[in-house]
Amino acid sequence: MFSVSLKSRNSPLQKLDGRTKLIFLAVIFILVLLFTDLLYITALLALVLAAWFIAKLPTQPLKEMLQFFVWIAVIILVVQVFFYPGTTNLVHISKPVPAIGFSGYLTLEGILFGLAMVLRLVVIMIVAPLMVMTTPLPELMLALVKLKIPYKFAFIMTTALSLLPSIQNRSAIIQQAQLCRGISYDSGGKFITKLKASVSLLIPLILGAFRDSQTLEVAMNSRAFGAPIKRTFLLESRFTPVDILVIAGTFTLLTVGVMLRIRGFGVY
Repeated sequence: MFSVSLKSRNSPLQKLDGRTKLIFLAVIFILVLLFTDLLYITALLALVLAAWFIAKLPTQPLKEMLQFFVWIAVIILVVQVFFYPGTTNLVHISKPVPAIGFSGYLTLEGILFGLAMVLRLVVIMIVAPLMVMTTPLPELMLALVKLKIPYKFAFIMTTALSLLPSIQNRSAIIQQAQLCRGISYDSGGKFITKLKASVSLLIPLILGAFRDSQTLEVAMNSRAFGAPIKRTFLLESRFTPVDILVIAGTFTLLTVGVMLRIRGFGVY
């Protein structure tokens, strides 16, 4: 199971200010949604992968994410290949079906657009964990607050991220306990058996999550969460020359990307 806990230690990305990484994340999201050309999205994917390896993160989470994504990628690719209105016909499949927008041909543009949409989602899937796995949650909350994000929203976001590892650990413990009681999760491909096993896992998992939320509510109320006071923080963050350089490069990349999009580049 993929874990979103901090994995990057003593790496160049971990030493950056949280705001710098949030700005980089936002710019990548903007650029990957601006372009539909396979070449441009591949370049963004290469940039994100380079950041991943600079952060000295393990490759195992990448493999787990791609394995989870493979069926979604196939569906997206098939839909785009069959229904994207291309002009370069490659293979004749059937008569046109105007009701669903199918021309009867597989087109080169449809294949390229389908691959671009798959890579677009891959970029989004990789860059989001990159932020969490290189930034301790207290620093992430401080970065959100300093970027003028409402404190309650920042608290909700970081709390949800902090609870994910505990939910994953509880899931593993429940599975081990149920295996000792004869509940098998390896049903040889039988969907109904897998579904029944999943229900036996989800019920205690959901009840445990409710119990954690109630404990958190009591802790928040005892500390007067939401009181109209000026907050102080144990941690403090300041931009370093490296942060300023990375932010300048990020905004330069955004400016170049927007100008290319305005001039009609990067789209089919």
